[in-house]
Amino acid sequence: MDHSNESVEDAVASTPPEKSVSFTKKWNLRKRKPREATPPEKVVEEDRVSTPVSAKKRKAPAKHESAPPKKKAKSVSRSPRANQQSHLFQVLLSSGTALQPVLSEWIKRYEADADKAMLELIQFFVECCGCKASISMEQYQESTTSDAIRSLTENFAEDSGEYPLIMSGPQYKKFKSNFVEFIERLIELCRYGIVYDEFMLDTVILWLVGFTDSQVRAFRHTCSLACMKLLTALTSVANNVFEELDNTLRQIDSERRRSESKRGTGKLEKLAAKKKELQDHIKSLHEMMNFIFSSVFVHRYRDVYSEIRATCIAELGVWLKNYYTHFLADSYLKYVGWTLFDKVGEVRLASLQALEGLYNAEELVVHMELFTQRFKSRVLSMRLDREEAVAVKAVQVCGHLLAQDVLEQEECVEVCELVFVESRAVSHAAGQFAVQYLFSEDFMTRARKSKVSKGHKKPTDSQIMLAELVRFFLEARIHQHTIYYVDSLWDFTDVLKDWEAMVSLLLHDKCGVVLTSEEEVAMVELLSCAVRRAASHAPPPGRSRGKAASAKEKKAMEREKEELTAVLGPALPKLISKYGTNNEMAQNLANIPQHFDLEIYFEHRLQKHLESLLSELHKLTMKHTDPMVLDECALTYKYICSDEFSMHSITEVAFEQLLDELVQNFRHYMEACRDELGEEESEDVFGLAASLKRLASLYKMINISSRKLSSELKLLLEAGVEKSCCDNILCHVVMCLKFDVLWVLTSVSESTPNRDRMRSIHTDLNQLVQHCHELVKFGTAAVQREAFVCLCDLLIVFGKQLHNAGQLGVMVFRADSSLQQTLREYVLECVFGDSEDEMEEEPATDEEALGQAERLNDRRVLLAAFLKLAMFGAIEMKYSAPIFSQYIQQFHNYGDLIKMGITRCREANPFAWHQTILLSLQQVYEGLRSDDTGAVDHQAGEWADLKDLARKFSLTLGFDAVKVRKPVVGIHRDGIQYALAKVGDTLLNLDFLEVLAEFSWRLLEVDRTGKKGVLAYLQGLLPQEHKGEGGGHKGEEWRSLNMYRNSLVGQDGGGTGKRKAKPRHKQKDEAEGDTEGWLSAQAGTAARKEEVQGSGGEAEESKALASRKASVTEGSVEGMEGDHGDSTLDSSDSTPDTPANQDV
Repeated sequence: MDHSNESVEDAVASTPPEKSVSFTKKWNLRKRKPREATPPEKVVEEDRVSTPVSAKKRKAPAKHESAPPKKKAKSVSRSPRANQQSHLFQVLLSSGTALQPVLSEWIKRYEADADKAMLELIQFFVECCGCKASISMEQYQESTTSDAIRSLTENFAEDSGEYPLIMSGPQYKKFKSNFVEFIERLIELCRYGIVYDEFMLDTVILWLVGFTDSQVRAFRHTCSLACMKLLTALTSVANNVFEELDNTLRQIDSERRRSESKRGTGKLEKLAAKKKELQDHIKSLHEMMNFIFSSVFVHRYRDVYSEIRATCIAELGVWLKNYYTHFLADSYLKYVGWTLFDKVGEVRLASLQALEGLYNAEELVVHMELFTQRFKSRVLSMRLDREEAVAVKAVQVCGHLLAQDVLEQEECVEVCELVFVESRAVSHAAGQFAVQYLFSEDFMTRARKSKVSKGHKKPTDSQIMLAELVRFFLEARIHQHTIYYVDSLWDFTDVLKDWEAMVSLLLHDKCGVVLTSEEEVAMVELLSCAVRRAASHAPPPGRSRGKAASAKEKKAMEREKEELTAVLGPALPKLISKYGTNNEMAQNLANIPQHFDLEIYFEHRLQKHLESLLSELHKLTMKHTDPMVLDECALTYKYICSDEFSMHSITEVAFEQLLDELVQNFRHYMEACRDELGEEESEDVFGLAASLKRLASLYKMINISSRKLSSELKLLLEAGVEKSCCDNILCHVVMCLKFDVLWVLTSVSESTPNRDRMRSIHTDLNQLVQHCHELVKFGTAAVQREAFVCLCDLLIVFGKQLHNAGQLGVMVFRADSSLQQTLREYVLECVFGDSEDEMEEEPATDEEALGQAERLNDRRVLLAAFLKLAMFGAIEMKYSAPIFSQYIQQFHNYGDLIKMGITRCREANPFAWHQTILLSLQQVYEGLRSDDTGAVDHQAGEWADLKDLARKFSLTLGFDAVKVRKPVVGIHRDGIQYALAKVGDTLLNLDFLEVLAEFSWRLLEVDRTGKKGVLAYLQGLLPQEHKGEGGGHKGEEWRSLNMYRNSLVGQDGGGTGKRKAKPRHKQKDEAEGDTEGWLSAQAGTAARKEEVQGSGGEAEESKALASRKASVTEGSVEGMEGDHGDSTLDSSDSTPDTPANQDV
């Protein structure tokens, strides 16, 4: 209802002064005044004592005229009843029981014996907090509330840290909702009388407010929730009283307008008495609400426990909206604004949800001008919050601000640009905002009134909207990922499905909106992406929904495919004919038929349009040489030539005609330039290269090996090996021959293969591998790369997995050592050669940055191809040792690939893996030797890098020590042999033991110091003359040996080992007294687990320990206002510089 009625407010304000006694003074509940609300950053910490209440109890109605004299407070007992749950609490746990009959029975018991009923209710709240102590009637009547609560706090012996509000399981699944409903129903049933008896609610609030100051989280959390919900219920009661008072005032006004003869006898006096009673009720409700707010909310909205803070702000949002005549003021709104800076996303989300409810109501926005002016910038910045839910809600609040016309154009554009982010939820929220901003009523009105050129039709709304979408896309210039743009807007506007409007804009069919050439390119790309989105409903990469499409979605998908095919089928040939000369537009247009429902051509009798489409595709393929366009055309031919298509014969004939022309052109140019293959400027050579590009694109998608082109291709390859063929031709020859071999292999039956065919394939494979080997060693950069990729693909396809393909096992190809070494040297040179200096250079322009990213991507492709050979056993794993040694130096660019390669190689062959890891470390170690003395400088940074590399290798072993037991022991044993190998009479490699020490912590105890452990193995291999007394050595030259031995036995003398394990009887004796040591061991275990996951384990452990310390003390968090509490996507560290104050 509308509470802005002036007469009602005047009536409430007209209460006599003697009746306006403050709620706090009337109760005498607190010895100190409620703390004045101040911003958290300005609050000065004060010494608060946790005695929440020190007061005299209110009298019970009628029955209790006098209270016995107070006695000394008694401690709360844990009697046998303490283990029994009260009836009210049992009802709350049983979710199937209706609460209203139970509460009605309690009200009857209250009317009969108020003290006994109140004791039952207070005991119910104590049990809801998880406390099993009970309060006797004597303690209830004689002790002060503060003494009883202090005793309950001291006797709260539950050590698990769990209480019903946060416990899981079927019994407590609905506890919170039942608890909230209990409070709401209690106030609802008591709102006509008991609420105003100055005893029931007085006593309940007295105890609940006291519990909210407790140091025990269970008391504080449960009772803070109860107080917040109690205040919410009181606002509902106040609304009803306001409505009743409004009706009473109208009746009084109506009665006064009557003449005295027509007035009812005493009616005006009765109405005045009722008005007085309602005014007293509202005053009483306001006093209770103000007291709860100042005694609970003002302190608990800064509680150290984030859920309590979130609860307070969430309920404040309800009060602001439902009872805005009292709460909607800057003195209350400031709390919502301050908590927008909270460090926990849950609290920031609650603040935004409160604001959303306010900005969504037009009648409330006028009261929030000052708040909006102060906190608008903060809400806008939260669109980049690191918490996805917070960012989504911030964008939605910005949408409400846009509706109220309080956002500037630049601010709106900043929000709209979020349509390009990877997060699905944030981008969709931004899409809804963008639709609201771009298609506003003002814009559409101006666009409809704009003048139209002579001879053009008035543009439709869809055409206007599409043109605006294109213009915004071009002006944003974020990146060229149009598919993300379309996906963000898809669910909020149907204009992207208006295929007729798109076609009319592109074909200029007397359309009133004329696009520029740049806008036409963007419009074609928008059309292509919209078709893909409608036909597949597949989100772009990074925005996966995590679930498969439902049957309803699949049906809608099929319907949309039919609709777009019916419209675009006839129009697409015209679009290709008009825009086919542009590479980018041709690629997008060639992609569209891949999403058609081809049966529509048959059902709607569109054979003529199908033939036109095939004709345009033919021209497009013969016209272009761009690989991207040709690949799209090949994919389209593969789709439309499917046997499932009813008009398959038509498309197959068209494709055969295209293929005949391509083969004829290839052979023509082959014959014409047989003697001038190395002359790139020759027209015949250019024609041959163009023909090979088209054939290579078709080879990727369709089996055209039946055309028997391999003989001509082999001649070109041999010419290329002899360096009498240009690179442009040779690269595509290698690609065509590779796919020719692969397509022929797919045609061989596994059960009854043709021996002659298998022999022919094997011969072709050997020749191709031999020629590619030569090209990798001596070819140009482009030819080397293509030959390398070809070799990697062939070695994978013809790998040892063919042993599982029946008789095709004889086709397995094994690379010789020369080929493996050539592949390794190529990767080391191309990927790690000069890449470090080049990649560290800061690009000056966007073009340079794009080029740098493309070069890095090419190198990552080469590295991944080589690592796959080692993973799948196509080459010996030892050849990847130099690659693994680059793990630290090239971690930024290739660390993820190398780490994956190390892990997969270990899973594939643990024995070969440990030899490869050891070889990698040995190669780096040998490179550190001095040329003069052969010694290693321990002070050099390279030595520390080697030990760090060994530590990183040890971290890739995972958590399961038993699973990696054999490779770890193998590393130690083989490493010891290498370290103790003599060069003359000198142990030249003894320093390598320091590197091995980095793997000691991965050894099991039995493998470390057992009879056949690594330590015994070390002692056995150490020459007798070098065995010191007691196994120890003195002198700097034995430093590495001593460090390694200490890492095995667990002493503190060096290495990364653990302390030596104590005997079982000593462990048992010290178990009770070594609590601190046990905690340290647990912290060490956690640190090692964090370290195994990757670098930065120490920092993560420090954060975990700091968090654990912070959770020991409970209370209030202060100092949340300011940018130090901000947590946004563009800021990697939002931790405040100073710790939050705790108010307990």
